[in-house]
Amino acid sequence: MMQQLIQQVVQDAPEAPLLTIREMLNRMARELCTEADAWVQRNQPVVVAANTSYPQIMASQGEPLRIISLVIDGRECVQGEGFRQLTPTEVSFDRQPSESLLYGALACRPEIGDSVPDEVLNRWGDVIADGARWRILLLPQPWRDAELASYYQQRYLAGVADARQHSRLGHARGGARVNMRRFI
Repeated sequence: MMQQLIQQVVQDAPEAPLLTIREMLNRMARELCTEADAWVQRNQPVVVAANTSYPQIMASQGEPLRIISLVIDGRECVQGEGFRQLTPTEVSFDRQPSESLLYGALACRPEIGDSVPDEVLNRWGDVIADGARWRILLLPQPWRDAELASYYQQRYLAGVADARQHSRLGHARGGARVNMRRFI
């Protein structure tokens, strides 16, 4: 998938080095995950040592950002309902849980230098490519094109908004439906 994205970006900036394009794609994927919770790990251990004085947030892959939800004593809780996330790796509980290991949903981002997970590339690859085009076309190089960069910036920002909405709606597909008012 990454190779396909590189080829998409090369079409708009053929003189750009492939390594620069790859690094920009990784940077934009990291930014998308940070801004819009585009990579959420579900049903994985999220908090270790929860029943101690020093509980820690951990991700099975990548770098943890935000806890979306936790299962505490058999009940799914969100931020403010029994716990608060102090930093990306620290959490505090209103009441100490009985379990040591808590499962839930955790928003993550790729660590610097790591490859982007396939699940993010498959779902948000076009948005990531738009962001990479935007940044590459603004570099002070012979391929610089500010007008085209502005176009891709708008596409990237629209994609980030879509990803954010997708995350807030619980990663569901389809839109909300509203019944029309009856005409009297």
